[in-house]
Amino acid sequence: MTSAFSPNDRTEHDASEVRQRKSRPGVVAGTVLRAARWSAVLSTAHLAVAVGVIEPVVLSWEAGTSPLTSVPMPQIQQLEDTLRAAGAEHQLVADLAVAIWCDLVIQAIADGQDTSCLLADPLASEDTFAELLAWCIADERPARYQPFTPPGRLLRAADLPLVAAIVHVLEAVGRISDAATP
Repeated sequence: MTSAFSPNDRTEHDASEVRQRKSRPGVVAGTVLRAARWSAVLSTAHLAVAVGVIEPVVLSWEAGTSPLTSVPMPQIQQLEDTLRAAGAEHQLVADLAVAIWCDLVIQAIADGQDTSCLLADPLASEDTFAELLAWCIADERPARYQPFTPPGRLLRAADLPLVAAIVHVLEAVGRISDAATP
């Protein structure tokens, strides 16, 4: 008796499962970018032209599938300048750098790396850092985001193994609230 499931099918099936389980590596910064853009009533097409990329790139940044952690700093600055010039809410634009740092920490956790150097950075001591990480694991959406984002935590159910590690990070920076523990 032969199986209709070939080794190639299994490899493709495994790869599909990994893709479905894999975290969106830029979910925090992508969410912040989208909220800032919406606050400015700016289209993805306009933002793309202003920063010199095609619209699908902006969409992938906002979806978190192409993390802003890999975007050169001059282009991040151009994003921030464009958002400010378009009238985006100041605090949302200011949160972008911290959100990128959150994504770096989450990716380090997911990769099993030591986060102590990342947590030593001044960005990790900002209230915004703890707020955004708490939003990842619980529905603790900061009030300034409520008009621009749907309710719910930022991490998907498939990312829940990261939750305990993120709680540990929040404890390490002394910024955990009882509500942030799922």
